[in-house]
Amino acid sequence: MSNRKLRCAIYTRKSTDEGLDQDFNSLEAQRESCAAYIMSQTHEGWEALDARYDDGGFSGGSLERPALKTLMADIEKGLIDIVVVYKVDRLTRSLADFAKLVELFDRQKVSFVSVTQAFNTTNSMGRLTLNVLLSFAQFEREVTAERIRDKFRASKEKGMWMGGLPPLGYDINHRKLVINQSEVERVRFVFQRYLELGSVLRLMKDLESRDIRSKRWVTRKGNARGGSTFTRGALYALLQNPVYIGRIRHKDKVHEGQHEAIVDEEVWEAAQNLLARNRHESRTKTNAKSPSLLAGLLVHEDGASYRPRQGRKKGCNHHYYVHPSGTLPVHEIDSLVTDELIALLGRQAELCRIIGADDPAQMDVVGSKARLTSAELKLRPRRDIVLQMIDKVTVDEKHISITINRLGLQCLLTNVPDSTQIEDGTKTPHVIKRAFQIKRCGNGRKLIIGQHRADDTPQPDPSLLRTIARAHAWFGDLKSGLSYKEIATRDAIDERLIARTVRLALLAPDITKAIFAGREPRGLTAERLVRIPKLPTSWNEQRSLLGFD
Repeated sequence: MSNRKLRCAIYTRKSTDEGLDQDFNSLEAQRESCAAYIMSQTHEGWEALDARYDDGGFSGGSLERPALKTLMADIEKGLIDIVVVYKVDRLTRSLADFAKLVELFDRQKVSFVSVTQAFNTTNSMGRLTLNVLLSFAQFEREVTAERIRDKFRASKEKGMWMGGLPPLGYDINHRKLVINQSEVERVRFVFQRYLELGSVLRLMKDLESRDIRSKRWVTRKGNARGGSTFTRGALYALLQNPVYIGRIRHKDKVHEGQHEAIVDEEVWEAAQNLLARNRHESRTKTNAKSPSLLAGLLVHEDGASYRPRQGRKKGCNHHYYVHPSGTLPVHEIDSLVTDELIALLGRQAELCRIIGADDPAQMDVVGSKARLTSAELKLRPRRDIVLQMIDKVTVDEKHISITINRLGLQCLLTNVPDSTQIEDGTKTPHVIKRAFQIKRCGNGRKLIIGQHRADDTPQPDPSLLRTIARAHAWFGDLKSGLSYKEIATRDAIDERLIARTVRLALLAPDITKAIFAGREPRGLTAERLVRIPKLPTSWNEQRSLLGFD
């Protein structure tokens, strides 16, 4: 019998939350099986911990699970010796995620045991078996997702309603859309007023003044949702929803639906033509005469809007956002916001949390559409995309806060733009907050000279650190008597690169310190440093050239 006590953590997971409120559910069944197995290994010193690591209602396709994160944190703290699960796929269904977990287990010398599959990761055969099983688990998940997508497509081609919150004007009865007579006139009024006003922004303000609100519903748990004032994103989704003319959209195709229309074809076509014309005029204005991407979105913390203005100085046009407190340069602010949107589109897990996409098939769609949208923004910032993704951009003395339009983002990145599952007011707004620095230049105009995450610790650029380290190492070689040619031969590198790099050993100490702390100005890269034609010997001139002043 072993004298050493091995602390065993039991992890359980269930993909849906159905039945979790019962006294004995799937999580409890998994836990009992694992506890019994641990009891059978008491002679080896195994001992079950009291801490519970239960994830009810979470998919195994991601590591974003609260109990799993707690488990990983406790492993890092050295509080666990063995992780016990009922089956491997309870821990994860992703081979890539499992590799990360195994790396953590190996680093902390933690064993992993599956009760029903009788192996652990303390030997190579156990690891091989795990990899094979997880490969099949991932294959099964991908095949299931394909089947769901195929069924979803086939059903929509038949005009069937495939779930989700019904749009304003309809209810669901036996899985079919039926007209809600109390909401029909509200929908028709929205279309009619849009054609009269000619602008979604004016329509939004008009509906708010009349206290006309979005669809209200009650969740299965009895919580009231919706009934809020319309946002731009919600109105764009409503006006472009083919459900109102008796059709169902699937991706870029529209099929005849099995429900009744509540908007005339003529009214619908007129609204679509007006929307298209407004989009064209908006893009033309943005790309030509007025390159102010954030016009109408950028506001000061006092609630007043920044107005786009332009002036001409020394033969050049200069564009600004103007507010009584000062001015902001259009290019820098637009670039900052665009960069943040591109960065957000690269974080698939965060996007899915924002729009509430938890179905594996839908998560794949979100990832694909996010990549395409990101590529479009990188190629050319488009105002129509920005308007759909952003509710507003707020500027205070030191920060810029970008409030994301959840519903607009959902419509942009999913296959069901007609869904209104997310409405402003039902969730805490998702805000991206960034710090920025400004300095006065000329007639009180402000220029952004750098920005970092408002709440993040700056991280050093590994490439910059390597370049500075090489510069000092080669400078030491030169002082010891080696020539550029000897260094180049030894390190198998071009002499010219050595000559350009070694100059960086003469950077001002505060510049080097800032680079090591990750506080270099935005855009300062190792390549830019090395390619500077002439690096000044004066430290003040270096600071000015590199943006450290």
